[in-house]
Amino acid sequence: MEARLAPRRRRSELSADDARARLIALAAAYRDGTLGAPSPFFPAPERPAVRLTPVGEGPLGTQVVDLAYPSEYVPYLAAARDPHQRATDNLTARARWWTQGRNRPTLVMIHGWGGGHPWLSERAFGVPYWLRHGYDVAAFVMPHHGARAPGSRVLRSGTHFPSLNPLRTNEAFGQAIHDLRALARFLRERGATAIGAIGMSLGGYTTGLWASVAGPADVGGLDLAVAIIPAVSLAKLMWDHGADHPERARAVRGGIDVDLLADAFAVHAPTTRPARVPRERRFVIAGERDQITPPEQAEALAAHWGVPVRWFAGGHLAQLGRADAIRALRRALGALDLPGRVFRGEGGR
Repeated sequence: MEARLAPRRRRSELSADDARARLIALAAAYRDGTLGAPSPFFPAPERPAVRLTPVGEGPLGTQVVDLAYPSEYVPYLAAARDPHQRATDNLTARARWWTQGRNRPTLVMIHGWGGGHPWLSERAFGVPYWLRHGYDVAAFVMPHHGARAPGSRVLRSGTHFPSLNPLRTNEAFGQAIHDLRALARFLRERGATAIGAIGMSLGGYTTGLWASVAGPADVGGLDLAVAIIPAVSLAKLMWDHGADHPERARAVRGGIDVDLLADAFAVHAPTTRPARVPRERRFVIAGERDQITPPEQAEALAAHWGVPVRWFAGGHLAQLGRADAIRALRRALGALDLPGRVFRGEGGR
């Protein structure tokens, strides 16, 4: 589909009415034939041309390898294609892979906003813990984060995505899923017996989206999905957190509300489509005191997935009690009938 949008003008030249009209047009363009599954917004990836760079030996004798491959994603809307190509650092997809060899299930870790640095993902997700319990791990770098951020500067990680630019935000989610599915395809071809996703915050949102796009039988699909402190309605998060921001006041004056913003983001919302991952392989973990992605966000995803929320006592940053929730998750994963060698020691920590 080639949607035509009105020529972009500078923000200073746009009235509030102009902004509302553009958002309505954008929502209609993304809504046109994309909200089902399969969706033309999420095409299956070709086999990626992956460059492997050994980093050294990791925990428990694992080999640590940095993966880089061209992101072959083509933005769905033509208006996004030139800006997409100009973000040259973002055109290479990246992940760090801890592997102990073939015939093991692999967990893809998807970081939150501002992350994307392998050393940070290794600590935030407790990579050695999962290696010890029989999994390989791949820490994916989200679009416009880490080494994919403009100029690859640490302080710029995530500043371009998500953002108040809905065109870039939408296409970055399309790119994230395309690059994740390409990574999953590579990992399966290298001997992964199953692919799971564990995403945190923005990564939890992306995990929920991936689970709705590609299940076990699909190219680059998922066998299991774990969303931790997930965002679920990006529109509501932006709207609520922007309560005192001048941009929200300007939007309200122009007739923009949270429902219109949600309509514009519907193409990638995790609750737009049914989950394609089997119900017993879907997990939601959240903090009771989370003030960044509040508990109702996790509850919305859990209700959509038909599963309970596994709560811990802490919040988004101070995740007090999360270790107990992760141990319970590990035991639940060990009880699944997944192919490959998975440690099943119920008494292990």
